[in-house]
Amino acid sequence: MKYLVTMPALAAAMLFLHCLQIPRAAADSLPVDTMIADTALRTHVDSRHARELLHQPQLSISSGKFNDYLTDKDCQPGSELPGVETFQRLTQDFSTDTATALLIRCLYQLPQVYQAQALFREAAQARRELDTLQADYMRSRTHRYTVLFVPGWGYLSNGEVTGGNLRKPREIIGALGYETHLVPLNDFGSVEDNAMIIADTLREHLGRGKQVLLASASSGGPSVAMALNEPDIFSHPELAGWINICGVLRGSPIIDHFTPWPRSLVIHVINLFEGWTRDELNSLSRSRSAPRFRQYRAPPQLTVLNYVGIPFSGQVSEMGRTLYSLLRKQGPNDGLTLIQDAIAPGYTVMAIGTDHFIREDPEIDLKTAALLSVLLRLIESSARGLPGNQAQASALPSG
Repeated sequence: MKYLVTMPALAAAMLFLHCLQIPRAAADSLPVDTMIADTALRTHVDSRHARELLHQPQLSISSGKFNDYLTDKDCQPGSELPGVETFQRLTQDFSTDTATALLIRCLYQLPQVYQAQALFREAAQARRELDTLQADYMRSRTHRYTVLFVPGWGYLSNGEVTGGNLRKPREIIGALGYETHLVPLNDFGSVEDNAMIIADTLREHLGRGKQVLLASASSGGPSVAMALNEPDIFSHPELAGWINICGVLRGSPIIDHFTPWPRSLVIHVINLFEGWTRDELNSLSRSRSAPRFRQYRAPPQLTVLNYVGIPFSGQVSEMGRTLYSLLRKQGPNDGLTLIQDAIAPGYTVMAIGTDHFIREDPEIDLKTAALLSVLLRLIESSARGLPGNQAQASALPSG
C-alpha cells in the first residue's frame, strides 16, 4: 500500500518542480458537443482552434491553418503516419486538444482503425444488451484458445485499486469458459526481466494444441513486444493474438524529464521508499524504450489489437490529471505516454474520452470482454484471407 501514498506524492512533487521551471500558459476551457470518429463528444477543450475543428467536421486536415504541418495525403492508407514531432508542433502553435483532434481524424482514416472501431462499437453494444448471439459466438470458441493476462506495474502491491492485476477481466473471460492464466511478472520488474518471464510462460503454453492469446496492460506491453521477438516464439503457429491495452511501448517521457539532476532526487527518494531500483524504472523511460521498440517486428501470424485511451483536456481523470498536465506541451497523451507511442502495428480501437487510467471507466469490464470478441473476429478474418494486421505497419510512425 506504500505505492498508494507515494504515487500521489510523486505526482505532486513532479508538478511543483515543473511549475518552478516552466510557467504554465493559461488555456481556454470551451464547451463542445459534437461527434468525432463516430463517437459522441461532450466536454471542454483548451482553445478556439480545437473547438472550431471539432464543430466543423467538413474542415479539411490540410486547411490553411494546418497545411504546413500535415495534409490529407499524410493520413491515407499506405502512408506513414506523421510522427510525434508533427503533433508537438501543432500543440505548440495551436493547442494540445487541436493536435489531439487532428490525430484522431488522421487515425480514423486508416482501414485497420476504422474497421476495429466499428467492430468494437457493435460488440460493446451487444454486451450492454446481453445479446445471446454474441454470447454463443464467444462460448463456441472456448476450446480453441488460452488467454494469458500480462499485468501492469505494481499489480501485486496495489492492483485491486488500479486494476493493474486485470482480475475482473480475467473473471469475465474465465466465466465464458476460456482457459486463463496470469503471467507471474515481478511486481516492479524491468521491461527486460519481465520479458523473459513472459517468454518462458509462452513456451509453457505454446504447443499444447490451443491458440494462445495475450492481453497486456500498461507496462506489460513493452515486455510482451520484447518476448514476442524471441526466435522460437516469433514464428510459432499457435501464437494467435495480442490485446495491447494502453501499452507504454515506447516509454513515458515523464521518467526522462525527471532523470537529470537535481530533478532525479525526487525519483531517488521514491525508489528508496518503495524498494524499486533505478534500472527498473528507467526501463520504462522513453530514451530507453523507443530504441528498444524499434527492434520489434510483428510476427506475421499474430493479430494485434491496440486499445488506446485518447482524452481531450476536459476528459482527464482525477488520477491522470497531474501527469497529463506535465505531458500536454509534448502533444496528445493519455496521462502517462504519448498516444502514438502506445500503438503497435495492427488494429486499433481509440478509447476517445478515456486516459491511461482506464479502470476509472465504469464500463471497462464490459469493454474488455468486447475487445476479446473483436480480436477473435479479426483473427478469423485473417484466416479467411481478408486484409490482416500487417497492412497498418507502414502507417505507423517509425518511433
